[in-house]
Amino acid sequence: MSISKLAVKKPTTTLIIFILLAALGIYCTTSLPLDMFPDMDIPYIIVSTSYSNAGPEEVEKSVTRTMESVLSSVTGLKKMMSTSQTGSSLVMMEFEYGTNLDEAGNDIRDKIDMIRNYLPTDADSPIIFRMDPSMMPIMALIVTGSRTPEELSAYVEDVIQPRLEQIDGVASASISGGYEKAILIDVPQDRLNAYDLTITQIAQMIGAQNITSSGGSIEAGESNYSISAEGTYKSIEDIKNTVVTYKVKQNGTAQPEMVSIMLRDVADVYEGYKDTNSLAFLDGTPSVMLQVQKQSGKNSVTTAEKVRKQLEVIENELPSDIKIVEAFNTTDDIKNTIFQVLKSLIEGIILAVVVLYIFLRSFKSTFIIALSIPVSVIITLCLMYFCGFTINMMTLSGLLLGIGMLVDNSVVVLENIFSYREKDAKPEVAAILGSEEMITSITASTLTTICIFLPMIMFRKKLGMMGKLFESFAFTIVFSLLCSLIVAAVLVPVLSSKYLKIEKVSERKLPGFLGHFDRIMGKFFTWLDNKYANGVKFTLKHKKILLVSMFGLLIGSVVLIPVIGFIFMPTTPATSVSVSLEMPKGTTIESTREVIQQMESNVLKDLKGVKFSTVSVGGSGITSSASDTNTATLRVTLYPESERQEGWDSEATAKEKIRKYFNSFPGAEFTFGSGNMGFAGSSIDIVLRSNDLDLARKTAKEIQAAVKENGSDYVNETTMDLEDGLPELKINMDRNRMYELGITAYGAGSELNAAINGMTASRYDDDGTQVDIVVGLADEDKKTFADLEQIYVSSSTGKRIPFASFARYEETLAPVAINRENQTRTIRISVEPKPGISLQIVQDEIQKIVQENVVIDENLLVSYEGAMADMIETATNFSVIILMAVLLVFAVMASQFESFKDPFIIIFTIPLSFIGVITIYLITREMLNVISIIGMLVLVGTIVNNGIVLVDYTNLLRKRGLTLYDACVEAARNRLRPILMTTLTTVTSLIPMALFPGETGAMTQPIGLTVLGGMTFGSLMTLFVMPAIYYVFNSSKERRAAKKAAKAEKKAKKAEKKTEKLAIVSALEPKEEENK
Repeated sequence: MSISKLAVKKPTTTLIIFILLAALGIYCTTSLPLDMFPDMDIPYIIVSTSYSNAGPEEVEKSVTRTMESVLSSVTGLKKMMSTSQTGSSLVMMEFEYGTNLDEAGNDIRDKIDMIRNYLPTDADSPIIFRMDPSMMPIMALIVTGSRTPEELSAYVEDVIQPRLEQIDGVASASISGGYEKAILIDVPQDRLNAYDLTITQIAQMIGAQNITSSGGSIEAGESNYSISAEGTYKSIEDIKNTVVTYKVKQNGTAQPEMVSIMLRDVADVYEGYKDTNSLAFLDGTPSVMLQVQKQSGKNSVTTAEKVRKQLEVIENELPSDIKIVEAFNTTDDIKNTIFQVLKSLIEGIILAVVVLYIFLRSFKSTFIIALSIPVSVIITLCLMYFCGFTINMMTLSGLLLGIGMLVDNSVVVLENIFSYREKDAKPEVAAILGSEEMITSITASTLTTICIFLPMIMFRKKLGMMGKLFESFAFTIVFSLLCSLIVAAVLVPVLSSKYLKIEKVSERKLPGFLGHFDRIMGKFFTWLDNKYANGVKFTLKHKKILLVSMFGLLIGSVVLIPVIGFIFMPTTPATSVSVSLEMPKGTTIESTREVIQQMESNVLKDLKGVKFSTVSVGGSGITSSASDTNTATLRVTLYPESERQEGWDSEATAKEKIRKYFNSFPGAEFTFGSGNMGFAGSSIDIVLRSNDLDLARKTAKEIQAAVKENGSDYVNETTMDLEDGLPELKINMDRNRMYELGITAYGAGSELNAAINGMTASRYDDDGTQVDIVVGLADEDKKTFADLEQIYVSSSTGKRIPFASFARYEETLAPVAINRENQTRTIRISVEPKPGISLQIVQDEIQKIVQENVVIDENLLVSYEGAMADMIETATNFSVIILMAVLLVFAVMASQFESFKDPFIIIFTIPLSFIGVITIYLITREMLNVISIIGMLVLVGTIVNNGIVLVDYTNLLRKRGLTLYDACVEAARNRLRPILMTTLTTVTSLIPMALFPGETGAMTQPIGLTVLGGMTFGSLMTLFVMPAIYYVFNSSKERRAAKKAAKAEKKAKKAEKKTEKLAIVSALEPKEEENK
């Protein structure tokens, strides 16, 4: 008993099963997390090693090269990059996608253990950590109000930050801007000289007087008491009264008096704030910024929602004048993008249902087929939940692409059931026979589409990050197609035989307008069938001209590919524009602030529809440091597309307006931030490799200048990863003189750092808040270079020795960082192409500019990497996948037809559909990209289904005795409506995604465009060209059969004549005997 027959015999059971599955699916759907892209492991491991006070070249020689030599043999390593800078070595290892990073991490530890003894003794142990997307903040909050930055900082540190970090899913909430409270102790140089003290001595005395020590325990009676000696400061007065030294006072007696010198006697002690290396502003008002990072493995959208709920509670507890504003929230862009794709999904379903009704003109039939869409989608979402997928752009795109295909199986089954009803079969019999006959064909049709995605799933590791990105996309389509197959084989027969019985055309009575519409459409389709049959007859008569023309169009399409152009990945617009500023190294934080705020002022005058703007200055990033006072970020937040009024700026128009100010500030380098939405960079990289760093630096600057000067029509920003160095006052110490004076280099360095930067001596409890006590030289005593020579250091005998006695200073630039790739020094110049220009054109132009304007030394290797190279690599890998998919489809069809010729005929529609793809890209003026290749992969699986239907029916008619010509014409006439119905349901469901994607749907638009163009033109090729191809491939066989038949007929005629002759002869013989 077939599954369809079993379902029809037990309709109630079948319906209950589907209702339960739908209920489970709805529950699972509400539990599915939202995200922009599927969860992906980033195949990077970083090895960081600190080597204090060593310059970049020393770090490279002693640490980096040693590490590289042993780490280069780690299994699965694809690329190794390193940065050697003052005090640290960073080795970044990129692995082949699919490498087990836990095993790789263990391998790295083992190899580091092997060379640990070869590293410098004063270098720290290497730290190994994996790159994780959660390292990037998911949202930033600005705390502002009519308070001083110091007061805002206190609220943030005491109330907001602790509460946010308690939320499940939040890893940290880092603070930038504002000021940190401290007890500041400024010691004038003259008082240090007067009392024969140094900064470190004062700090040590303060630390020694501010402790709580344990005195053990004592037993008294039946109780055991612990002893604690409380010696911490209770007030600032306690700090001021700290005795820092003793001075002998001569009082005229034999016993001199010892006088206690208190801290108040030698220093100014007051409550203040530490120097900050970061500032934050909201619309020009000083504020405090909080950057929220999620925990690894947690969902971004869920975490952001929890933060927002907590913020509502926190805001109610804060003073009314303090406000918390979201500077940016990556999850809003995620929601907007998902909403846009979901909107396209719903619009696609509605359009597909409208097409179904136009063809079927029956509410029952339309409802049965339309029901297969939500049922299949809900069960698919249930499977996604159990497989650990998320609702993201890729899975929703898979569902959207599957809408048109979901109804195909149900249409075929229902149409066959309907044909049996027209032959007066009872509903139950019609449902069983109609579905059983079609199970083999719909299974084969579904398999051809599923086979398309098998190579991509099986070889996803070869595709790297792209393979992981589209893995869930492929699985979603496979799940939805399998669900639609089950629905067509089980649910459709049950509904059509029991709950929504299909009536015959003669029984269909539609009142009023619907009846009139039914009659008009019936006449129209009859007219269309006849016209189409005449069209097929015409193509069969002029088949050679038609096929040559199609071949010419195909060649023309291939030639037009460079005209359309390439980009690597489409950009997804965001609701904010981020501008990064980098000033020359050593620029003070105030100078950097002035430049970025002047830029902000210029931008806000020019832009329209700005929600708010935020500025952060200095080291506030993940890898920032105190020396990053030369960097700043301006973020302009715009209104989302749904709220944007006419004339207001979008991200694209805002960037065009902002870009014109980039050259307005001498010495300042502005670039647009990469944002949080992009999946891959779009820049073209010029990479210089040479061990001669000076030569590479000189050539890199020449290349950068040439590209900026001559390539302005093709490129926007040009940046280089080489820095000119940090202004440095180098203290040269005479070691021999230091040995004579009893001074160590460590002691001298510590004293210098304490005097200039201040030294945290201890901590003070200020109403439950721990505040640092910072001791340092008074500001007026550290303004000039000469002041440094007056700083004193304690010798081993306790004597104070001025720096001038053993050290001299000179002004220099601190050495630059040294970058290496695969154990060779490199400098990378990144060029951002102008929007709308093909990567190939931009790269060719850059190469031309470099060749014409820069002399490349023979010891220098120049290569071009980045977006163009990535696109070529990805396209090559996908081309192999597509070829394998075509072979699998061929194999399935050959098995179905038990023929090699019929699948070969059908495969011809695949290259011809490419004409439609090129045409639609030309019309819409979009460029080809990696996502387009995915569309081609989907197209291969869908375009052949119509061909299977047509060829299969033509074969059937020929078996019934029709001639080749008549079979081609009649099969085309009979299969026109099913082919049009399945094609139009797929095509119309893709129209919102392909032609009206909205700003946030740009990422998935290429898939929709490719399938829409290819399916539309490919279906025309199936309807008109395939009969001609079929005729050409089978005409020789028919001619041979005709010749054979003619010969047989000739032989038959000869035999007949011979028989007649013999009959005549035999008839004459008796007469002759009688005459005799």
